[in-house]
Amino acid sequence: MTRRERTSLLILWFFLGLLPLLVRPLWEPDEGRYAEIPREMLAAGDWLTPRLNGVLYFEKPPLQYWLSALSMKLFGVNGAAARLPLALASGLMIWAAWRLAKRLGARDPLWAPFMAATGLLAFLVGQILTLDALFSAFLVAALAAFVEAAAQRKEGQGGLGWTLTAFLFMAGAMLTKGLAQVILMGGILAFSLPFAWKDAALRRAVLRTAFDPLGWLLYLGLVVPWFWAVNRANPGHAQFFFIHEHFTRFLTHEHARQGSNNWLLDKLYFVGVLAVGLLPWLSATAVGLKRGWTFLRGRGPQGQDHLARWVVGITALAFVWPLAFFSASGSKLAPYILPVLVPLAALACTFEREGEEAAALRRMGKELVLLGGIFLLAAAIFRKDLGGFAWMLALGAGFAGLGLWAHRPKGLTAPRLMTAMGAALWLLVWAAQVTAGPGKSVADLLRAAPANAQWISYGTYFQGLPFYARTRAVVVAGTGELAYGRDKLGAEAARWFNEDPAALGPMADHLKQTDPSRPVLVMAKAASWKQLDAGEMARWEVVARNPAAVVARRR
Repeated sequence: MTRRERTSLLILWFFLGLLPLLVRPLWEPDEGRYAEIPREMLAAGDWLTPRLNGVLYFEKPPLQYWLSALSMKLFGVNGAAARLPLALASGLMIWAAWRLAKRLGARDPLWAPFMAATGLLAFLVGQILTLDALFSAFLVAALAAFVEAAAQRKEGQGGLGWTLTAFLFMAGAMLTKGLAQVILMGGILAFSLPFAWKDAALRRAVLRTAFDPLGWLLYLGLVVPWFWAVNRANPGHAQFFFIHEHFTRFLTHEHARQGSNNWLLDKLYFVGVLAVGLLPWLSATAVGLKRGWTFLRGRGPQGQDHLARWVVGITALAFVWPLAFFSASGSKLAPYILPVLVPLAALACTFEREGEEAAALRRMGKELVLLGGIFLLAAAIFRKDLGGFAWMLALGAGFAGLGLWAHRPKGLTAPRLMTAMGAALWLLVWAAQVTAGPGKSVADLLRAAPANAQWISYGTYFQGLPFYARTRAVVVAGTGELAYGRDKLGAEAARWFNEDPAALGPMADHLKQTDPSRPVLVMAKAASWKQLDAGEMARWEVVARNPAAVVARRR
């Protein structure tokens, strides 16, 4: 890596991967959940068993929880510290895009990480505290390291260091989100073998890397201890995690996460997500895929370079296989498709030909105008409901203006384009907080609440409530995903959970009688609050509200 490349990657990571994580509170529901679990680890001193609102929570492995807990131990219990593992995710993603483009022979591999970091879906998911960004980053980093290991073995340079790096990243993916890593990485590698089979040395290099005993010892040594220890401490973890959270989730619709109730729309769900999520690089990635396919089908001199064909083939498969797997799956959320973005960016950067920069810029300009138009249209349609209407207008105008400049690029240099794109994405962060933030975060609702309050979450489980209140909440009519942990409480479950909406008043009175020195407050889903009868509502004093929730104190 040259000094220019290192400096460029660090600047890109700092301004688009790190700083945006520090400017807003946690949003409901995902960010509250993935901040509260590590907060409880830190508070209880139990780093083995994940808990959410005081009950067992076995849906995911612990690596990101550990990272967030460590961050909060160093920088304090706050949303920005909880979100810092996303900076690691963005750094790995940026590095992997550059590394793949470099190995593919791109003329300027720095464009690949820029494209990967500034695509709409990648940027948005990279700012929201879920497990998808870190899982995807580990996956594409493992792919880049595996490609480098096999290539170096083919070239007679050893490759053990890269092999161990690949297995390290695969272990990170497994400890972040589970078995999806095995299916995705295993499928990509298996389907890439035909591209290496005709070259005996390359075939041996790929297989030697995939089955390296030291790599597998490292992987198993990192992955097995926690799974063994947590199941020993909590019998039943393995069945819930491996069967319910993997096979049931992906083979059925039990979790109600299909893309659509229409079979065809469900299977095309991720095509639609990518059509918007790849903006403003949709046309560039389409061209890269088309030219990559042409390269792989080539029968001329290019077809004799088996290593080059295998690298292009495995990079293309890193798009095709995850898209096919998640499209066939019964569980779909937009961030699932995130791992395909880095391979697409690397291919697009690699197959752009010298002299066609102006045409590529014009295509990107049209996509930026389209993106700006989407935001302007959204501002017009939802103007009555938007608290930051002017910011949405500015956001749409900013993207559209940049698109028009790219379409007629007088004075538009690469550094100016990158700076302007970064500024537009920063505007997106701010506009999102101003317009959607007031209804997506509970932080402001808790600012005026007494520090010693007893809390009830009513109508839903507000994920950020225990994080900002620093205490466990009673849940009335909103158990949801806490049902597994509730069922493990035994007789104590009735103290913390009740699914009857009519139990709000009795539960509040019981808490008040049990500890009269501590006030009782409820955070209620706005729709559920409106359904309370007049007599019950009169027993509460509303102290705060936002578009999604009401906070009231028991009189």
